[in-house]
Amino acid sequence: MAYAEKRGNLWRARWRGPNGRLESEPGFTSKRAAAKYGRDQEAAIRNDTYVDPRSGLLRVTEWANTWFAALDLERTTLANYRYHLESHVLPVFGERELRSLTPEEIAIWERELQVSRRTAREARSVFTTMLNDAIPRYIKLNPAARKRGKGRKGQRRIDRAVQRTEKAWVSPFQALLLAERCALLSGHDDDFALVITAAYTAARWSELMGLAPENVRQGELDIHWKLYELDGHFYRGRPKDGSMRTVDLPPFLYRLLEKHLRSTAPRTCHCGHREEPWCAGQDYLFLTAQGGHHRRSTYSERTFRPAADGWYPERGGKVPRPARPVLVDLAGLWPGRPVAPWPPAVPGEPFHPPTGRGHARLVSGGDGRGRCSHCRRTQLLRLDGTLIRHVGSGSTCPGSGEPPAADAVLASWLPLRAGLTPHGLRHSHEPWMDDAAIPYVLQSERMGHEVPGMRGTYAHPTPDMRRALVAALERVWTKSLRARRAISERSAVPILDALLADSKGS
Repeated sequence: MAYAEKRGNLWRARWRGPNGRLESEPGFTSKRAAAKYGRDQEAAIRNDTYVDPRSGLLRVTEWANTWFAALDLERTTLANYRYHLESHVLPVFGERELRSLTPEEIAIWERELQVSRRTAREARSVFTTMLNDAIPRYIKLNPAARKRGKGRKGQRRIDRAVQRTEKAWVSPFQALLLAERCALLSGHDDDFALVITAAYTAARWSELMGLAPENVRQGELDIHWKLYELDGHFYRGRPKDGSMRTVDLPPFLYRLLEKHLRSTAPRTCHCGHREEPWCAGQDYLFLTAQGGHHRRSTYSERTFRPAADGWYPERGGKVPRPARPVLVDLAGLWPGRPVAPWPPAVPGEPFHPPTGRGHARLVSGGDGRGRCSHCRRTQLLRLDGTLIRHVGSGSTCPGSGEPPAADAVLASWLPLRAGLTPHGLRHSHEPWMDDAAIPYVLQSERMGHEVPGMRGTYAHPTPDMRRALVAALERVWTKSLRARRAISERSAVPILDALLADSKGS
């Protein structure tokens, strides 16, 4: 039983801890206050909310090592937690005792982190999650937890507005143009099928990469696996939150995927891992031309973002590169074939086409050189204006002695939807379903979400709902194809060119 003990002019509380050890807390000015404190500790032991007075001496690094080792989460989540702890939290707070942390210093730390606002928020969220699990054994309250209603209201509204802006989405017509551009940038029809599948099934990127040929059936697509990249390798697992599902396919998409499966594109990846859950090598619906898996960051930088923005994004690192517009040759079919990009023009300054090693000669420079229409290389001109004799592919080039090729008809693409990411196609699908008045229960099933509460227990998609959804997706596809044909009846992408020709009578 708790009691008070006289210590000089003050009193100290005494009580038995959960392990039977006699504990104490000094510094009380009255016997009653000390005894009450001791009784409160005994009540906390009975209610399982007791905090050992010595437990707060545990250092943040020690608790982080104990806490992280006990986590049972997705490998990508663990990698994200490790990054924020090792890069942001432990360098500042690692040697501190848990009980010494204060909300004020953690708020200042978050504000002064030399990273983006989003990264700083994520770092503090990981810190908060870690300290939550230290309650009540080591600390009573979480000093990293954000207090609701605190901070500048205007800044919170700005942050919410920025987050909404970041979630860019596209219309069905924009999705079609985006898929066409992606196929032109990569040089493969497979990318057209990839982007259209992403837009019309709302599959996450990792779920798209995990699709196998046997997942495609008439009218249905099984999304039962994901393929995720981590540390340069790919592992196979179930979709996020266990959201395995079968989505309904509109007829046009089934035909498109059937045609894709009949193509000569590689189907078997060249992974060779022998340990689960890493990919051991098997058939997949979407692979690169070399038989590898698409890496989301690489695909986004080289293909997706340039198609959406009309610009190649800026690149840092050891070989930095400024942002550059996507340059296309309009001599062929619309919307033109991408060529090697040039630096952007600067307003108010004369622009001169770049020349020299590493720059494609697309226009004549008036310097006694011209482009060969056969080998596409720049050669010297004779006095009569024809190309000198030169070698191409190991023998005399047929372009020798001919006039130089005419200047390329150049243009740059306008943005389709600036800031769009591959995940933005998933954000696009739900507004399409809203426009078609698709019931919420079917929308949730298609997105891989759970319907909360009793509604989720008793609501079920009906066959009529599914037919309405398929018909709506078929309509928006037909409408998009018609709008694309109104711009030009031909396309530089062979698979879309065939679709435009087939749709002339519709």
